[in-house]
Amino acid sequence: MIDNSSESLFELKNVSYQINGNQILKNLSFRIFSSGITGILGPSGSGKSTLLHLFNKLISPTQGRIFYQNEDIATISSRNLRKSIGLVQQSPFLFPGTVLENIKYGPKIWGEQFDEKKVGSLLNNVGLPKSFINKDINQLSGGEQARVNFIRTLANNPKVLLLDEPTSSLDVTTEKMIEKSLRDLSKRGISILIVTHSLEQAKLITDQVIILKEGRLGQKITTNAFFQEYDSDTIRKMFSREEEEDQ
Repeated sequence: MIDNSSESLFELKNVSYQINGNQILKNLSFRIFSSGITGILGPSGSGKSTLLHLFNKLISPTQGRIFYQNEDIATISSRNLRKSIGLVQQSPFLFPGTVLENIKYGPKIWGEQFDEKKVGSLLNNVGLPKSFINKDINQLSGGEQARVNFIRTLANNPKVLLLDEPTSSLDVTTEKMIEKSLRDLSKRGISILIVTHSLEQAKLITDQVIILKEGRLGQKITTNAFFQEYDSDTIRKMFSREEEEDQ
């Protein structure tokens, strides 16, 4: 259950976003608290990924204001915001070089010393052997790159983790490893927002869900209440186009 007595993580006030005349998000107003894992669900084209990118300031709203820990993110530099808020995109983007060089990249640009003793633990979280640290990223499969992309973000010790379909390219075993890692991270106090097309995953790991429909807020509800309120057939009809590419 989400503890609404905890501090505010994000608050949206009348937020809209449009591009090339296409209104993707429409007048969103809600608050997300810092505790637990929040799932962002909705049919294809409902604006799930767009919403995630607003939180990381990859894009800015065309209307309205977004607050991070009660501070307007428009007043926070993108660099400082992204030091606290890590984003794992669906398509991994790794830099040329080895796995270790990618993992050390974030701490390096922040001027922080990275303890290489942590590498084994990070790799273990995603089911990769420590021998992978010296592998060139071009030698990795798509799924392996996705896993390295995930732990590279964790190496920055973010306070908030934004994830866009983080397990979509992974096998079932690795998917379960990532889900366990997310639950463990949440217990350690890291706030997590995850866009997922998997209703099973949402039911398993999230504490509350935000439902988007045609760019508008459909519901913000605890996960337990959502799955108790609707039967499985009704829920699947809500997201019948979920497999298609999102905005």
